[in-house]
Amino acid sequence: MRAIGNAVLFIVEFCFRLAAPLAAFISLGASGAFGNKIIQGFQSLPEAIREIVWWIQNIPEIGEIIDDYNTMTAANFNAKYGSGAINNVMDYLNEGVAYLQHVYLNLAEQPVATILAAVIVFLVFYILARIARFIRQEGQGSFIDRAERRAGDRVFKQDKPTSNYDTSRWV
Repeated sequence: MRAIGNAVLFIVEFCFRLAAPLAAFISLGASGAFGNKIIQGFQSLPEAIREIVWWIQNIPEIGEIIDDYNTMTAANFNAKYGSGAINNVMDYLNEGVAYLQHVYLNLAEQPVATILAAVIVFLVFYILARIARFIRQEGQGSFIDRAERRAGDRVFKQDKPTSNYDTSRWV
């Protein structure tokens, strides 16, 4: 039962760690005031994940469309994909450019609010991931952490030679 709980906590920790930078990037591109940037960082996360999954699933098809666009004649390309295929690809690429323009405008017009909102959103998810990790490891750290502590104790906490001076009389 403990192994199942640890597996669930590992998945939760992993998801929070992945969500932290993604939500921060979302809040960088969000419009509006400081509070709206934070809210958008949290609310837009599910939609952003769906779009990322869609992109990952469709990268081979998009690559094939682009390759065929560059190698086929216009008539053959239109016969295979129709007239709107390249427009759809360009629309998806344009979304990325529009996002980068939003980030640029936010950083130019509201640099402090934009960066602070991104940092806050990132830290919320990162702290949640650290809490899940702390619970999963019962506050003891991972196997690697414990091994590093033991090695550090052996290397750095050896008996050090005492000096020739008696410091007890100075106190």
